[in-house]
Amino acid sequence: MVGYLDMTDPTQQCPNSWQKITSPRSSCGKKSTAPCDSLKIATSGASYQTVCGRFRGYQIGSPDGFYFYINRSIETYYVDGVTVTYGSPGSRRHVYTYAASNCEIAGGGSCPCAGGATPPSLVGSDYYCESGNPVPGWIGTQMYSSDVLWDRQQCGGDETTCCNPPDLPWFCRTFPATISEDLEVRICTDEVLGNENVVIESFVLYIQVALPSLNIQAVSVLNPDNTLRQLEISWIPVGDNVTIYTVRVVGADGSVGQGCTVCTTSPCLYVHHVTHVAVYYNISVTSINPDGTLGPQNSTTFSEF
Repeated sequence: MVGYLDMTDPTQQCPNSWQKITSPRSSCGKKSTAPCDSLKIATSGASYQTVCGRFRGYQIGSPDGFYFYINRSIETYYVDGVTVTYGSPGSRRHVYTYAASNCEIAGGGSCPCAGGATPPSLVGSDYYCESGNPVPGWIGTQMYSSDVLWDRQQCGGDETTCCNPPDLPWFCRTFPATISEDLEVRICTDEVLGNENVVIESFVLYIQVALPSLNIQAVSVLNPDNTLRQLEISWIPVGDNVTIYTVRVVGADGSVGQGCTVCTTSPCLYVHHVTHVAVYYNISVTSINPDGTLGPQNSTTFSEF
């Protein structure tokens, strides 16, 4: 877990960049007159490919979802709601967006699932939109505290399908390449706080740290008649800890061989005795750290034909 906030806990305070709202629900909202107020979520230089999280919040006044924002850049405000990105200002990349709309009835400022404006292309389908106001008409300073945003509950009126995606209220994004940059959470609205605001009651953010790969090599040892007798499987260990490695060899004929070894020298070596000669073998090596967590791993295919 890299980010956490729970304002239902009376001992917690808002980050300095956000303003604490105490009534009717303890929460954190925008503090400045800028379009967005930002919170950096440090990832401590870890390499990761997957980001998962969950947010809960409330609508104040009349946020407009994605209305008027179709051509906006990720570097400015493109939604009334909460954005999760990674990277520094000027090179931000989108992770997920939580949008808040003015009411559950179809209109320009309602959610896309209720017939409102569609998100800009930078968002794609990686967003969740909801309103806490069941009917048209609103008061600029009123918090709609009876309907929590982004909790997959109380999607009424024209918002019925907004709660359909099965993974909600959680999101998970997996990226094609590893990332090592910090995350950023921004609360954004384009009008004065007396007219609209979006506040966060709680959130949690996780990253799945990418494990380093093992460089696996396999060498065949033959019988006198040139049939395969054994595979000598080797790899260079990653890290300084004494680690248990599980080696699994699956032949093209479905035969399976598996064993464990403790590596104390470099390179590590495991000998697989062949009982069924196959056209090729899929070899996987998985390491278990001393604390029981999963360590570096990899797989490869060996064939002499």
